[in-house]
Amino acid sequence: MNKQQIIKAVAEKTDMPRKDIAKVFSSIFETILECLEKEESVRLMNFGSLTVKTYKPRKGYNPSSKIVVQLPERKAIRFKLAKRAALKKLK
Repeated sequence: MNKQQIIKAVAEKTDMPRKDIAKVFSSIFETILECLEKEESVRLMNFGSLTVKTYKPRKGYNPSSKIVVQLPERKAIRFKLAKRAALKKLK
């Protein structure tokens, strides 16, 4: 399901115009991304949580050139599914 399909489904369930739902949808995700840029965690009850994980610098190995290189520190977004969401999925 993509963004437009979600907007359409919500519009059908709520009888609201798609244009308004699209604005809200975009605002929600912009806010989530802003929080993650500040390295704040985002918890969505009964769905899951998003956090920023920082990986320490480490040594990597290039098998083709057989050279050991230093990999820099990096950050990644991690998602953890809520237990209630996992249980609903299995039922």
